[in-house]
Amino acid sequence: MSMVGGSYVFEQETHLTVLKTCLFFAGDGFAAYDNKGERVFRVDSYGHDVGDRHELVLMDISGKCLISVRRKRPSLHQRWEGFLGEIIEGQKNEPIFSV
Repeated sequence: MSMVGGSYVFEQETHLTVLKTCLFFAGDGFAAYDNKGERVFRVDSYGHDVGDRHELVLMDISGKCLISVRRKRPSLHQRWEGFLGEIIEGQKNEPIFSV
């Protein structure tokens, strides 16, 4: 069962290369490439402060949000929750996983 769509399910094991998108600034963006060198995903982090990244967003190559992962507050054990799609403030968002 695919939660984000069948187009992201590979028939066989696929190795991805993950590269930091910016080497000169403090941002935490990454891009994932397949074995043909084509970008298949991108990950960006968002937060109020560069040192306090509390949300990660997994996107497809067009920038569509697939999964959002947010630091759970309050949390005694550094827990994170994952949500399908974009987290919209003011709406009830139910997590699909917790780590």
